[in-house]
Amino acid sequence: MSSPKFERTKVIEQAERLVKANKLAEAVSEYSKLLEGDIQDITISNIIGDLHVRLGQDEEAINSFKNVAGYYESRSLQSQALAIYKKIQKLAPDKVEVMIKLGDLFAQQGFINEAKKEYARAEARLKREKKPKELITVYEKLVSLDRENMESKIALADLYSSEGLTDQGVAQLNEASELLISRGELDKAEAVLKRARQLKDRDERTLANIIDILRKQDKRPEAIKVVHEFLDMNPDQIVFQNLLGTLYFEEKNFEKAEDIFTRILAGHPLDVKARIALGRIYVLQDGLDKAYELFDPLINNLLKKQKDDKAIGLLGIILSAKRIHLPSLERMATIYKARNDRENLEIIYRVILGESRERKLRDQMFLALSELIELAPRDEEVAKEYWSLRKELGFMDERKREVEIPDEEEQETEDAVDSFIATADLYIQQGLIRNARRMLENLSHKFPDNQRINEKLAELEKSRTEISDDEIMLRVGKVSTLEPRFRGKSGRSFDSLFREDAGSDEKITSADIFAGTDILPLQAEESARKIYYDLSNKIQEEQEVIRSLFYQQLQGLGTSFEKDFTEIVAEFRKQAKEKIDFEDYDAHYQLGLAFLEQGLLDEAIEEFMTATQDDSKAFECCTMIGDAYRRKKDYAESQKWFGKCLEITDPGSEQLFALEYELATLYEAMGEKQRALNSFEKVSAWNSEYRDVSVRIKILSS
Repeated sequence: MSSPKFERTKVIEQAERLVKANKLAEAVSEYSKLLEGDIQDITISNIIGDLHVRLGQDEEAINSFKNVAGYYESRSLQSQALAIYKKIQKLAPDKVEVMIKLGDLFAQQGFINEAKKEYARAEARLKREKKPKELITVYEKLVSLDRENMESKIALADLYSSEGLTDQGVAQLNEASELLISRGELDKAEAVLKRARQLKDRDERTLANIIDILRKQDKRPEAIKVVHEFLDMNPDQIVFQNLLGTLYFEEKNFEKAEDIFTRILAGHPLDVKARIALGRIYVLQDGLDKAYELFDPLINNLLKKQKDDKAIGLLGIILSAKRIHLPSLERMATIYKARNDRENLEIIYRVILGESRERKLRDQMFLALSELIELAPRDEEVAKEYWSLRKELGFMDERKREVEIPDEEEQETEDAVDSFIATADLYIQQGLIRNARRMLENLSHKFPDNQRINEKLAELEKSRTEISDDEIMLRVGKVSTLEPRFRGKSGRSFDSLFREDAGSDEKITSADIFAGTDILPLQAEESARKIYYDLSNKIQEEQEVIRSLFYQQLQGLGTSFEKDFTEIVAEFRKQAKEKIDFEDYDAHYQLGLAFLEQGLLDEAIEEFMTATQDDSKAFECCTMIGDAYRRKKDYAESQKWFGKCLEITDPGSEQLFALEYELATLYEAMGEKQRALNSFEKVSAWNSEYRDVSVRIKILSS
């Protein structure tokens, strides 16, 4: 009995003999025997198609070729499918379905111009044959390929409306009008919107675009009339209420604008647009406290979401006023302090100092001087003013006849003790005795001979209080809102000076162990499958190392401390490299962010350099590298990286001005004040309320 393979070979040999003998029909019959099984033989189908062509049997050839092309498409082999459809087109050059299929395959391959040509051929054919439904399909494909194809959008809108698809037609006309508006062709856009309004008079998108055109034409009274007409029919439409308020604001009719935005917030207190708009009005009316009160919940929410720049932008609206608003400056200072942005923090506190000095607000002066003495320890004028004011406020020992400026270490120590004792008092007031005791006990490790600390600990022994966990959480929340008032003298949190042991029964995580140190727990970004890097075997060991290093620090063994930490960081980096693939650019980017946050700048730069090979992250990585070099005080290298970003940024975009702002701060740090001022003024011309640009310009101008 012969094998199937032997039988197949015999069939092929016989078919080939028939082809040579020019018996093509018989050859087709012979080859077809190989297609009777379950498995389709694509090569044989292609040969059969070619034989049908030689026999002049075009339809049979097309059917064979379609089977072949369908097989290739099902396996995403577009190039092979494209080649087969080109053969089909030679047989049937006027078949619309072939033109459309070729267009689809060209588009999938990225040959956009070729795809457009095929769709255009199909369009012309379908117009002659008057087939609107098929034409809609072709125009949809043309529009998806080229969003700026105005003619196709208009034609598609007409076809939609003729087929009773009104909403789709209006949407296409609006897309066309928005494209024309972006090009500045307002008259043409107006004509298109007129057609849209004829199809659907009260369409919100159409009306919004009409109003946009009227605003650009400085025809705000007409725009206001259009909005009023719409709101008469739809009084609860918040978007148009906001739009009406904005129009009155632009017309400088602040009374009506304020009334509208106030009414919106009365019914919808979470409406962000109305809240910001009303805040702007208050700023213009010099109601800075009212604006700050409005923005405060927005700022809190942005900070919780780690959107610091947007929070700074809101404060910038208030700080763009002619009069300096101290609470906004102080809030901005807390943001910069949380970011450890010492350069900006120093600028803000110098402005606070100048303003509070002018208003004779000695408490605010002392707060600003307490921060500046740490931020600018070499500034003798700041030091003199600080110790002079300290004496005036009664903080200095009166037995000392002359004011002596202590060295930097003594000054830092005294400030820290004042700050932490004040914080401990706050905990005691809230009944958080255990928290206060733990803080003071750790403080006493550092300053064992300090009488005030020992007295405070003795007082606590007389008042041991037990509080429920829920009550502790409530009180801690209250303390967290008050605590910043007591940190003004040193600007340091308690755990930045000490690392205290966990005092709760909660499970210690790797993040808890590494918090505040140069050691980074490895974190993986969520993906389709969560990846966990198991470092649990090292946690106990590294916890003991950290505790040991902590006590070394308390005993003043700084050199050993730094050496041990360097070794631990090096070990961690070695582990990270073993766990992360080189081409896992997202993981390298996240690791770069973590290193940057911990101040490990060279390590951060190395990770960001690796992540730049991912095109989607290249721009952001370049800005991060620039930021890292700035923190290293390598301003020339930082400027180079920010400059690279500037070259590839779209003109007029928000990114462009954000980079311009960063460059301006660099010029400022480099002492190139005029260049800094020029860059800040560019940003201000684009948006005078961007971050703290108004404050910067005031400082540099003066």
